[in-house]
Amino acid sequence: MELRYLRYFATVAELRSFTRAAEKLRIAQPAISQQIKTLEAELGVMLLLRTKRSVQLTAAGHAFLRDAVDILGRTEAARSNARRAAKGEIGTLSVGCFSSASSRFLPEVIQIYREQFPAVRVHLTELTPSQQLDAFARGTIDVGFTRPLPKNHEKDFVQTVIYRDRIVAVLPDRHSLAKSRSIRLEKLSNDDWVLFKRSEGPEQVDRFTQLCATAGFFPRIVSEPAMMQSVLMLVAAGVGVSIVPLCVSCFHQSGVRFIPIQPAPSYLDLRAVRPKGEPQPTVGAFLDLLGQQLPQIKAKYERREIKDDRIRLGARAGSTPQSSR
Repeated sequence: MELRYLRYFATVAELRSFTRAAEKLRIAQPAISQQIKTLEAELGVMLLLRTKRSVQLTAAGHAFLRDAVDILGRTEAARSNARRAAKGEIGTLSVGCFSSASSRFLPEVIQIYREQFPAVRVHLTELTPSQQLDAFARGTIDVGFTRPLPKNHEKDFVQTVIYRDRIVAVLPDRHSLAKSRSIRLEKLSNDDWVLFKRSEGPEQVDRFTQLCATAGFFPRIVSEPAMMQSVLMLVAAGVGVSIVPLCVSCFHQSGVRFIPIQPAPSYLDLRAVRPKGEPQPTVGAFLDLLGQQLPQIKAKYERREIKDDRIRLGARAGSTPQSSR
């Protein structure tokens, strides 16, 4: 049974005329008559009562018409859905991120994306860099916003730099060096340290410990939280000092001071990451939009970073800052 048989039958049933159906379908009338006879022979029932003046549906014809119209409608919907899916207009998009680095730009990007593709279901999951790799392996996220990948994973992914983040020291505001304009890490060699858990971001933590090693010491780590906000909370509690990317200042943790490191370390990238290969249309559309927004994202971040330098990285109003050298 072919779909065209159903379409011919439904049109004849609607118009109650082979002649008008032939005109509407732009097909010769004998061809329509023959196709419907073939359909009736296949079904083993009469669908139409034919006279010289009219065409009437039999009881079997009435029953079959309901199903034929339903099938044709679902076929058209399937055709439309397939075309929309190929354009990325429907489907799902799963994004992994960690909020400290993404909260400044990702909500706006997702909002614009949803305005353009309202039928796509967007899923956003908070994941550390290590958890994002696990999620990619399970196929539960399509795009991740994360730090540079470990060397052994680079060959499997496409990475795009979103912005470059500063690495700063963070001290309890009661620390003797908390009012410094800048700090050399060797001045913190005798302090206890709180560092982000290495298993959750090995490349990032290795950068931090290498900075300490370059300064001539290995940090005495007393706590390794799995979340950056917990790092700040422990620093505020006076448990130790730390090194963090500047983006974590978005948590507005009271009781801490963010201080530039001297000499200034190289920047820490935030990257959009996806598996290599042809992306799904929803993913491709999202990445295209992200690419269009990149100049604004970087400019916005640079303005925010300057603001952080002035308000968070400098001394408090009325204080006399000093450089810890």
